[in-house]
Amino acid sequence: MRFKSIQAKVLIALVICLVLGTGCVVELMHYFTAENSRALGTEAATGSQKLFTILEAREISKMTAVSDALIANTGVRDAFAARDRSRLLALTAPLYPQLKSEGITNWMFHTSEPDMSVFLRLHNPAKFGDHLNRFMDKEVVRTHAIVAGNELAKAGFAVRIIRPVYDAKGAVTGYLEFGEELGQFIHALKSQTGNDYGLLLNKKFIDKQFWADSSATLKRRDNWDDNAGFVVADRTTANDNIIRFHGDLATVPQLGTVLEQYRDANSVFVRAIFPIRDAAGNTVGAMFVVRDITAVYAEMRKTQNILLAVTVASLSIGILLMLMLLNRFIFKRLQRILTAATRLVGGDFETEIKTDSDDEVGQLEHLFEQFRNIFVTVMAEISETQVSK
Repeated sequence: MRFKSIQAKVLIALVICLVLGTGCVVELMHYFTAENSRALGTEAATGSQKLFTILEAREISKMTAVSDALIANTGVRDAFAARDRSRLLALTAPLYPQLKSEGITNWMFHTSEPDMSVFLRLHNPAKFGDHLNRFMDKEVVRTHAIVAGNELAKAGFAVRIIRPVYDAKGAVTGYLEFGEELGQFIHALKSQTGNDYGLLLNKKFIDKQFWADSSATLKRRDNWDDNAGFVVADRTTANDNIIRFHGDLATVPQLGTVLEQYRDANSVFVRAIFPIRDAAGNTVGAMFVVRDITAVYAEMRKTQNILLAVTVASLSIGILLMLMLLNRFIFKRLQRILTAATRLVGGDFETEIKTDSDDEVGQLEHLFEQFRNIFVTVMAEISETQVSK
């Protein structure tokens, strides 16, 4: 096949179409794979966020019910009203291990305003007297009603309820507070979703020295310097590499966002993040979500490979059929015309062009056959004229 022939040019054009078509299909499949991965990440973020809200509401409801039962106890109420710390501790200390086993890690009694300081910490009885000035503390003083929500302290993030305690005459004698560390939520989230989680806290809401001291007390590594704007308060895996976030937690969208898809050995994961706001509406932290999409990704790649093979096979068969049709209906017939014309020029006046189609090539064959007949007649007349002379 000569490179300058129409047949060669058509073949080259068809091969280019095959390559371009295959490339477009590959890019399209990569696009849909990325979109599917993003959809899985979005699903992990939104699903985890909804589950987090449900867990939060459940724990608030539990702490509220426990506080209802506790302030109904006249002995506890009278000891608190009398500011008898030893008696109050004796009455409540036996209850704390049971509440702690149910997740209520913080339990405090506070004096009433204007002093409003910690009167008794069941989880640390030796520490008391520090004054309170947090948002929820101010809200319970303002409303004298139950206030619930998330709040970030110097070295931890907890969901809390705080409510007024009244004496027999209906006067506020102080406040009762329960709290659960949000770090424990991530383990509940993992058990229900199978995803890995990390609780990130904004550094500007945490005291660095308090964080270092609490890390030493809890015998954990001080990870303050690991990240620029946040610290990892807790996570569901020992692998620090799963948490890679370089932005500002305050800019994380309310509904969360997908960060990236990445590989680790033979596994494929997608990272997402959603914000955690405190009772005052500040974005004080975020929940980092890592979903293992290895199985789904493998199925997508399998489907992608099948689709690619089918596409290449279909295009190849299409090109082959097109070449066969072009060869049958155009190139072979043009070759016959070219052969007949060559013979005619060489003096062979007997080679006829048979026309069996009314298509464009058939019309060309018919015209060439008319030309050949005229040419043969003219050449015969010339020969006769020369003989007669």
